[in-house]
Amino acid sequence: MPMVIVRVVLNLLCISGIVALDEHRRLGSTPSVSVAEGTAAPTGIKLISRVYVPYDGTGKKAFGMGACEQIAYDHVEKYAYAASEQGHINVIDFLTPTSPTVTSFGVDFAGSFLTDVEVCGGMLFVGVAGAPTTSAGSVKIFETVKRASPAAPLLKSTVAVGALPDMVLPNNKCTALAVANEGEGKYASGLTDPVGSVSIITNLSAAAPTVTTVDLGMLCQNDDACIAKGVHLPLQLKAMEYYDDHSAKFKSKLDFSAARASYTTATQFEPEYVAWSLDDSTIYANLQENSAIVIINAATGTATSIHAYGLKDWSSAGTTDGIDTVKDNDCKLEKKPGFKSMRMPDSIATFVVGGVTYIVTANEGDDKEYGDFEEKQKFKDMIVSASAFDSDFGEFVAGAGMADAFANFGGTKMAITIGSSAVDYSDATAPIFKAAVGFGGRGVSIYKASDMSLVWDSGSDFEREQCAAYPWAHNGIQDEEFAPKTGSQNDLYASLVSSSKLATDIADMNDPREDGCEDGGAGEAGPCPLNNTIDERSLKDGAGPEAVVIGYACGRMLMVTATEKQGTAFVYDVSDPTAPKFLFVHHLSPASQSKNPGVAYADGTLGDIDPESSIFLQASASPTGKAGVMFAGAWSGTISFYEFEGCVEPTITTTAAATTTAGAAAAATTAAVAANSAAHAPAASWAMLIVASILVAFRDGA
Repeated sequence: MPMVIVRVVLNLLCISGIVALDEHRRLGSTPSVSVAEGTAAPTGIKLISRVYVPYDGTGKKAFGMGACEQIAYDHVEKYAYAASEQGHINVIDFLTPTSPTVTSFGVDFAGSFLTDVEVCGGMLFVGVAGAPTTSAGSVKIFETVKRASPAAPLLKSTVAVGALPDMVLPNNKCTALAVANEGEGKYASGLTDPVGSVSIITNLSAAAPTVTTVDLGMLCQNDDACIAKGVHLPLQLKAMEYYDDHSAKFKSKLDFSAARASYTTATQFEPEYVAWSLDDSTIYANLQENSAIVIINAATGTATSIHAYGLKDWSSAGTTDGIDTVKDNDCKLEKKPGFKSMRMPDSIATFVVGGVTYIVTANEGDDKEYGDFEEKQKFKDMIVSASAFDSDFGEFVAGAGMADAFANFGGTKMAITIGSSAVDYSDATAPIFKAAVGFGGRGVSIYKASDMSLVWDSGSDFEREQCAAYPWAHNGIQDEEFAPKTGSQNDLYASLVSSSKLATDIADMNDPREDGCEDGGAGEAGPCPLNNTIDERSLKDGAGPEAVVIGYACGRMLMVTATEKQGTAFVYDVSDPTAPKFLFVHHLSPASQSKNPGVAYADGTLGDIDPESSIFLQASASPTGKAGVMFAGAWSGTISFYEFEGCVEPTITTTAAATTTAGAAAAATTAAVAANSAAHAPAASWAMLIVASILVAFRDGA
């Protein structure tokens, strides 16, 4: 075969990402690379399009209605799917990526609580919570919309799973589905707290798919065994005893008797997110409220181990530059003696570099509330001196970390936990407050999957870089409480019972005499713009990231994450997982600097508020053919598509037959790059890789 033909074929393979897209491989499946071959990482992202998605099937649009709680993208048919909090799936056409349109192919779920949506292998998977959410949930499996004969997704089966199936995720080959059943408890004259579990669904195309429930109860013999491993328990059994029987403040307000009678440690486990290993043999289940991860053998449906993520140290003994816990409209990073926080990631993702599997975590932070029990306490409401507690916690005993805690946060509203990481409830009559422990890691972390050892943490990057680039967004907040109370955008407030907590909060945010502003951005009183909320989250979780995705673009392994409350995206090069490089930060809603969400939504300038879901698009899966990211703003009801800027995808070149030592080395390099590219392309067609290898071998023998 003439060398020119070899060169042309190889370059064609490279242009297509070495592979042709395979619809039976999940978009966003575990990326893998031997050695990153690109030399120019992206320098930014450019907005290509944004679509405002309705929150129901009638076309109604408004801020705060959760129109894009989760999204999925079918890269084969070029349709996106958006799950609304109002029980509707909208289908968005990205055939023209610069101007995507909402189609008429949506699916209505009659007000059901939808938890997640995913696409894989021509199938659409939708997580549906039970009513009430403490009862069994389900996963509905549909055929996706086909461009050749477009019509609404066709329901194929409904599969019963555990309580509150918070995430559904197909494996890389689209042959099985992992479901994180959060099992979130609810309090109503007593606590109902179902066990958390993971469901594994196989035979996905069958009329009655097969379901295996993974029992998490055997991971710890009891509470003490879990606590000894560093696993956080928000409300362990001995804590229930304290609040039920020994607390002068709470024993008349709480009734945990039924929950105590049926208690197991597994009722404390709340799977939030799942990820698959590259070979689909292992499921990693993230327990956010426990700040821990469970390793599951996918073939046997067995949970094999549980690992704590560990506390992040904000003292001089840690590796950070400090933390901002002062509400002063400024960026002040300070070391806090004795202070640590639980990472508590929301989302996780797996990736492989050099044959080693890594897990990245977006360390958002979260807490539990059951009636009058609130795990998250304001420091000043609990601790009044270096040795004394407020009367609400009069039975508590000061531990060794009390003095540092009061020196750090005395008199402030700093959010701290009263769960097992901070309080020893071994003696339920006199719990010991060990130290102040906060919520969230204010960044991302990378662990080696084989032993869950921490290999890297972003330290103070998020607060430092966000403040440097967007000081008006520093630890600020824009969420559903900033929805308008009146006018054409008041759909959320109008849907609420006026006495509800959310309705009260919205009313306060709209009132300048309470938490609102005289000018919300259009010359009228209303909720404040982001610029007026600087430092509002500094005493809580700071720059808390929610979604994180990893993919291969520009010849580099890239990580993209975004903060929930500020809408700020951070991009890192993680080609070396032990020493990632911060690349850039990008705000997803610049208009929010000077406009509240209602004003910006009304004039079409609002970006992605509460980016709970994002999708990494390698070049071969992108609707434009260029690598990028889709962000979905849950409260803004937006889907925004960005392309990476400033990078060039690496290409394969050949120069001569391998008749010399140099030629042989070049041939080896070509083969390695070909294999490398196939490894990092999640939609790899291995047949095409074989063709490439044959061509290289043929050339070498020519």
